[in-house]
Amino acid sequence: MRHGFDRRNRCFVILCSVILLLGAILSGSSKSLHAQKPGGSGKEFALIGARIYPAPDAKPIANGVVVVANGKIVSVGEGAALRVPKGIRTIDCTGKTLVAGLWNTHVYFMEAKWNHAADLPAQQLTAQLQDMLTGYGFTSVVDTGSVLENTVALRQRITHGEVAGPQILTAGMIIFPRDGLPYYLTESLPPDMIARLEKGEAATPADAVRIVDEQIAHGADIVKLYVVSWLRRDGKIVPYPMPLPVVQAATDEAHRKGKLVFAHPSTAEGVELVIAGHVDVLAHTSEEGSKWDAALNARLKAANVTLIPTLTLFSRDDAFDSILGEVKSYSDVHGQIMFGTDIGYLTDYSALTKEYGYMARAGLTFPQILASLTTTPAARLGYSGRTGRIEAGMDADLTLLEGDPAGDVNAFADVALTIRMGQILYEKR
Repeated sequence: MRHGFDRRNRCFVILCSVILLLGAILSGSSKSLHAQKPGGSGKEFALIGARIYPAPDAKPIANGVVVVANGKIVSVGEGAALRVPKGIRTIDCTGKTLVAGLWNTHVYFMEAKWNHAADLPAQQLTAQLQDMLTGYGFTSVVDTGSVLENTVALRQRITHGEVAGPQILTAGMIIFPRDGLPYYLTESLPPDMIARLEKGEAATPADAVRIVDEQIAHGADIVKLYVVSWLRRDGKIVPYPMPLPVVQAATDEAHRKGKLVFAHPSTAEGVELVIAGHVDVLAHTSEEGSKWDAALNARLKAANVTLIPTLTLFSRDDAFDSILGEVKSYSDVHGQIMFGTDIGYLTDYSALTKEYGYMARAGLTFPQILASLTTTPAARLGYSGRTGRIEAGMDADLTLLEGDPAGDVNAFADVALTIRMGQILYEKR
């Protein structure tokens, strides 16, 4: 595990440096394909001939039709039975598979290319979003750590129609415990950058409440806690937990304001803090898979904790098999699992194509993987009335795949078309 641990730490140092540099500035395509211009969501069109999976628990439609108007799904049905209004544009999807728009609930807008998002050319941002997210079918994403002002600016440009991109929910900056910055930051970053990070440390429950309030006031949708850090003491790397009262204060304040809390657990102790602190989402599995047992699964499920596996992140670790076991065991007790990849922290975007296979290797079935990409995140994050299923009245968030993931889950990675509220964000050429 140490090899993978050190590899992640080196990446984190680089990305934190980018975040801090951008924060200072703010305070003082390989997959770049066609996207409709703003305003395209008002047009009518029909997707015809696709195999449709309306939802993980719904009967598939072999030769289906979906009619879209004004950003909404108007009708869904068998091609032989559903009338397509005359004169509207049709998109031939024969031989392809249509699912609800995909969610990625663990991404980062950390890379330098997102700097100055308020001022970058719209075409450049659209291309970058295609390269990282929409080209892989994602219509909604959760950013779990970035400079809040910058990510909010990016989101606003998408909302206003300047940039073609996914729905973005963001945590802003991560909250660390007092004197708990990881050794790979304190030993690598200059003093001014360390001082900036220390301003986000929660020394007391009151500090935690203040930081949560500030983040939410400036546009954060969720709260992210680093509940166990890694420090160097007497030449050894040791875990350093956030005090439980601090975790509880941050979580209570977030819940009071209607926000979910995500946590990076690191260890089995971190998972215990998640349960005791009433945290909502494990942003990763524990790196101590051997300590994850049936009793812990039962307690996590009883606490309504959702798990984001991020298996690609751990795929080179010595303990990867036990980490796969964590995911399978939680799935076996019907614990909630949401898809997430750490993309943006992982800068090789091909990692997105590997996660599906790892989830299948962990024992998840096609319907379970589809749920982790659609209905589960939509419900957990409060959007089940608008997205996550292909049915009349829902937002026209749709992902068209070249193949059939029911037969090969890797087909999720081969995207032909990505549509968000009726606007084409990506079209394979």
